[in-house]
Amino acid sequence: MVLNLRQLAKRDYEPFKRLFEDAYNEYLQSLRLSNPEKYQREKQRETEVTRERFSFYLETGSSFVAEEKGEVIGYVASQTASHMHGVDKLLWIEYIVVGSGHRRKGVATALLKRLMNYARDNHVDRIYATINPDNEASIGLHQKMGFNVRIWTVASFAPEHISW
Repeated sequence: MVLNLRQLAKRDYEPFKRLFEDAYNEYLQSLRLSNPEKYQREKQRETEVTRERFSFYLETGSSFVAEEKGEVIGYVASQTASHMHGVDKLLWIEYIVVGSGHRRKGVATALLKRLMNYARDNHVDRIYATINPDNEASIGLHQKMGFNVRIWTVASFAPEHISW
């Protein structure tokens, strides 16, 4: 397999969206079987890749795609942030997505290496990722690449739920 790794471009919207939807539907199906209650909550979120969301990742300059024979088969979407978690400049990995027919072939590893090189070249102090604790493949990938994977409890709040 010959991969072309390049920065995310405007022309990547449709394959980016399709890969995200495929991965998200796969996640929903696994939840449906393993945790029906969580599945119902997750289904109501209506997570999708809008043009606005895609444009955000496009503008970060730190999101990359993997192509094989001109077809986008995976991507890593990330953003930089400043002064978070006691770090001056960090890179936050939002998603690493590889099409189901291209997994276990080194695509995610290649994308993560490309991102790590970007971080080094741009003087990023640390790279963070949020990993679903049920995603053993992602945990294994990050550990293989030298990430210190710790299980943390994440708290979040949506301001629209304020009732006072």
